[in-house]
Amino acid sequence: LNAMSSVGFVAQNAVYGLEGMSSGFRGFDQAMRAANTMAGKSGKDFEALKGSVDSLSRSIPLARTELAEGLYQVVSNGVPEDNWVSFLEQSAKASVGGIAELGQVVNVTSTLIKNYGLEWDAAAVIQDKIQMTAKNGVTSFSQLAQALPKVAANANTLGVSIDELMAAFATLTGVSGNTAEVSTQLAAIFTALIMPSSEASQLAAEMGSITSNMWCLYRMHPKRSVFNFWGAAHTGLILICLFFRI
Repeated sequence: LNAMSSVGFVAQNAVYGLEGMSSGFRGFDQAMRAANTMAGKSGKDFEALKGSVDSLSRSIPLARTELAEGLYQVVSNGVPEDNWVSFLEQSAKASVGGIAELGQVVNVTSTLIKNYGLEWDAAAVIQDKIQMTAKNGVTSFSQLAQALPKVAANANTLGVSIDELMAAFATLTGVSGNTAEVSTQLAAIFTALIMPSSEASQLAAEMGSITSNMWCLYRMHPKRSVFNFWGAAHTGLILICLFFRI
């Protein structure tokens, strides 16, 4: 009786295992077909793309279905076909390392690349900068992934480099507010600089050499500039110094 129970237990587990494998395959297949509504591949080309995504799951600790869903985001974000798999691979690695959703990583990376007119193979460099910002600031990759797309376009319009934008988030998060609040502050300042009111223009004119001095202090000691020279109450002034190169 015990032997029969053991055999039954093993058989039941085998059935569950097969059902799990079948479910996983169906999920992956469905996610790939969804991605293909954007990719537009057929026959051998689709199978090759499917095989490439499946191969990534063997070296990156993400489920095949999640990678296939990430491919959908890659294609829909306008990544060129020649970069689909490499961009997905790099974003998947950043997703694991930054503890962020793959879709978020794809979106923020592609947004920065498009806003700053960079090459698509710059993905790894951008993701490293975001990860370093998360390390140096009171923020996370996931929070930055939501915040950066809101300010990147205007930042580039004003000539603010990606490094300067990251420095602002690294310095100000935890000082003037959380990541979302810093993003709102930056967005407001960018808008004021692009479409300045008479008060903003007057403020800029009155700042004169003090702006130049603060900019030097910020570049040499970004964190101490905030805490020691002006304090959290003067964060807005520091931000203006960051973007007015007087």
